[in-house]
Amino acid sequence: MKYLVALIIAVLVSLCVPAHAGKAIDYTQLSAVKRLRAEKRYDEALQKLEALAAKADEASVNYTYLSQAIDIAVDSLKNADRALALAASLKDPTLRDFEKLRVLADFQRHDEALAFMRDKDIAAWPVRVRGQAHGILAAIYHEKKDAAAELAQWQLAADEPGAEIVVRGRALRESGVLFQKQGNTAKAEEQYRKALQVTSSNYSWRVECLVALSRLLVEQQRAKEAVKAFDGTDFTKVTSITSHGNLIEAYARALLAAGKKIRAIETFDQLLALDLPASWKDRINKELDQMAEEF
Repeated sequence: MKYLVALIIAVLVSLCVPAHAGKAIDYTQLSAVKRLRAEKRYDEALQKLEALAAKADEASVNYTYLSQAIDIAVDSLKNADRALALAASLKDPTLRDFEKLRVLADFQRHDEALAFMRDKDIAAWPVRVRGQAHGILAAIYHEKKDAAAELAQWQLAADEPGAEIVVRGRALRESGVLFQKQGNTAKAEEQYRKALQVTSSNYSWRVECLVALSRLLVEQQRAKEAVKAFDGTDFTKVTSITSHGNLIEAYARALLAAGKKIRAIETFDQLLALDLPASWKDRINKELDQMAEEF
């Protein structure tokens, strides 16, 4: 009897496998792809991903495989034609359009990308890629020195409810910079403050927004607000030396502008304790010497 039960189970399992094939991501195979990429066996990795994508019934699973394949074609093989061919093979037509835009932008074929997007409606694309698409277009307009179009795209990226944290944060930072260049400091401040609310994690764009906000407030003689902007910031969690240094220097300057000279000098000393370029340290030391003379 137990053999009959085992046989029935085996038959059922064999019947169930095809029913689910192509409907779930095969992480074992993706791990194999990762190893091939680490070994620089890019063609083999691409072949494996294309085979997995061909078997995928669901568009989202198909996209998971082919988006990685496109990354390999762009970043490792530097092959635009192959990347575009992979993009064209995506099952979802909107994701197909997004990936074509991404590839054209990656290969700096900006005019071609803008022409391609002329009749496309990003609002009809999947939520997961809308913010990225606006960010890509913003970067293209930046290269073409069209500040108005660039700002419009960054604003759309920032307002996309499904945009990733990094995409939304960067969009707000870039918007703030562009508004500030226009002389619209109120709008710039708004964008920087919104960016700081996106996350408390120390992404580079967030550090840059905090530094920019503090400088803007100091320039407007709102030094106490500039100091307050740093409340809750854990400086030790900023791992990039440059970002860490910029953050501490901005805080020291805010303290100095607020009349807190002792705390400012102590903060400058913390800056000098970092492994900074000699030119940076020399500049700070000269300022400290000048402050000492004024005391």
